[in-house]
Amino acid sequence: MALILRSQADELIRLSGLAGAMKTEISQLKEENGRLLDEVSEAKREMAEKEENFPGRAAAWVEENKAEAARVLTASPEATMESFRLLYREPEGRKMITAVGSFGFKCGQKKDRAASHRILLKRDPAFTAASYGLAPILEEEPTPPFPLD
Repeated sequence: MALILRSQADELIRLSGLAGAMKTEISQLKEENGRLLDEVSEAKREMAEKEENFPGRAAAWVEENKAEAARVLTASPEATMESFRLLYREPEGRKMITAVGSFGFKCGQKKDRAASHRILLKRDPAFTAASYGLAPILEEEPTPPFPLD
């Protein structure tokens, strides 16, 4: 009987020591969990801050790297069309696209009128644009909406 009591006492001591070690490990894990939660919170805060600042940084990058941005925006017909769709959503972008398109149209219109007037003049030496009810050829060249240098 004494042997059983001694064995039980030893087992109780061993289990008490094990419980103490487990409590210590639990405390350490709780501390580590708290640190990790703090790190996650900090990472989320940094990510939110970067996300908030990204549009401004992207705009600054495009401003500094216009040639590179233009290469990317016109890398393929699909990319170019998507770029124009995005530009067209902005009021100033819409005005500029319209101005560029109008300039191209006017240039083509002048060339087309000159060609058709030449053909009609060959067929009818007395040809005038007014006599055929056609618009005259513009004397001045269409001006681009921005310098073409």
